[in-house]
Amino acid sequence: MITLDTIPLPQFIWLNRFGYTPFVSSAEFALDGAQHVEVAAKQAGRPVVLFSDAEALAVFTGLEAHANTSGATNFNLDINGTTLTVMWDYSEQPISGTPAINYSDTDPDEIDAITLKLITV
Repeated sequence: MITLDTIPLPQFIWLNRFGYTPFVSSAEFALDGAQHVEVAAKQAGRPVVLFSDAEALAVFTGLEAHANTSGATNFNLDINGTTLTVMWDYSEQPISGTPAINYSDTDPDEIDAITLKLITV
């Protein structure tokens, strides 16, 4: 199960769990044509994308309130016993979703395709 700060997210999955590289590299050529490559371990900044097909409106609004009030504050994200220290990724929209049914006069019961974007710190 996933817990974001104190919010349980039993229906969410970690979309980009696999395929991450913990290294970064930079390559450049010297004036004599020799290539210089530098490789280092990333210290932070791993993107974490969580997704749910559908959740109750109350779950979405709680997550949205968390994203809108957290700012640069970091918090714990527990994914099946693995704890990551994260913050919302404000370089893009940190939380998104689509109403299950659009109503003109009331709120929807559910929000579909909820995506949460976080980064490790």
